[in-house]
Amino acid sequence: MSDETKNVAETGSEEISKSKQKREQRKADVKAQKRKQNFESIIGWIIGIAIAAGVITIICLGIWESATKTVSDGNYSAYLTDDGRVKGANLKKVKDIGLDGISINYSDIEYKDETIETDINNQLANYAEFSTKKTLEVKDGDTINLDYVGSIDGVPFDGGNTNGQGTELTIGSGKYIDNFEEQLIGAHPGDSVTVNVNFPEVYENNPDLAGKAAVFECVVNSIKVIPEFTDAFVQEHFSEVASTTEELRAYLKSEGEKQNVRDYVSKYIKENASASAPGAYLKHLRQLIKYADEQQIVYLQQLYAYYGLTNAPKTVEEYRQTDKRGYEKDLRSKAKDQAAFDLTFEEFFVRKGLTVTDADYSEVLVIYSQDTGNGNAAETYGEPFLRQVALQHVTLDYIAEHATIVK
Repeated sequence: MSDETKNVAETGSEEISKSKQKREQRKADVKAQKRKQNFESIIGWIIGIAIAAGVITIICLGIWESATKTVSDGNYSAYLTDDGRVKGANLKKVKDIGLDGISINYSDIEYKDETIETDINNQLANYAEFSTKKTLEVKDGDTINLDYVGSIDGVPFDGGNTNGQGTELTIGSGKYIDNFEEQLIGAHPGDSVTVNVNFPEVYENNPDLAGKAAVFECVVNSIKVIPEFTDAFVQEHFSEVASTTEELRAYLKSEGEKQNVRDYVSKYIKENASASAPGAYLKHLRQLIKYADEQQIVYLQQLYAYYGLTNAPKTVEEYRQTDKRGYEKDLRSKAKDQAAFDLTFEEFFVRKGLTVTDADYSEVLVIYSQDTGNGNAAETYGEPFLRQVALQHVTLDYIAEHATIVK
């Protein structure tokens, strides 16, 4: 083979080799491109799943919140039997917290002497009456009935008189303009007193009067007299429980300590009760708690409006100072605690074979009727709920009476 032929052959071989390399490179490039496309497709699929999962999660959360949102219900007797017991409750799942013969330190329920004296003073105040005796004299702390007519430069001003209707004022209360009440000290029923005052420089009640001097022509109509705590007072008003002051003190101490024992036991149950409650009852309690919150909001809105305030809470979340999730979480916690409280009473009631008498039920009916607008507790709350309350009262009394007081 000539050198030329050899060169041609070698050249052809090199060309073939280069062409093959290009084809192989293109195959490799295509393969790499496919891998890249596949990878990008996988990544896109994963991202798509993630986005879809996020959207689904948001949708599911919305559905969950909507499905689990508590709807208030004022049917107090729902999920209670006619005798006031929780429907479907398994009392075997109620924790025994040692209520039978519970031990209580006397220091925790002692009704102290100063509390007794406060009770006595409150009772005396309840029987206080206005007197027109001329020998009485207005003192600091006295409550009086008076009339007045106020004027500035001899001209009566709007809102500056009682129109002869009389009004009560406790001397030293600070209810009236500075130095008004003090000028009435020493007066007697029937006395006329001229009171000179200066309205404050800033007087929001009536800016037109701010900083002005005023004269009030007052008449002290009467002075409220608190009766003395004597045996005669006790015999007149508390003869069914005592005939002397000391007997009444002893009675107040005894009753006070009995109530303190009840309060102690009730608090102990709230802090220690544990029970597995039916889901329907827990839902019922959540609805009741929300209903009570809504009723409280209505009351607050009316109260705020009465005083000209505008920042009353409008929602249960605003009222409880939380968000929707926080409120629902709080409802569940409260319902769980209330259910444990209710079932602890019920378990003890059943285990001890206690009963609710007609007198027990009537007592609860009277108490709850006083708090209803229509005076009919059975209509407002339903008999099952009232019987549950009576059941708890009977149980609480039994536990308190059989408690061991350690001195």
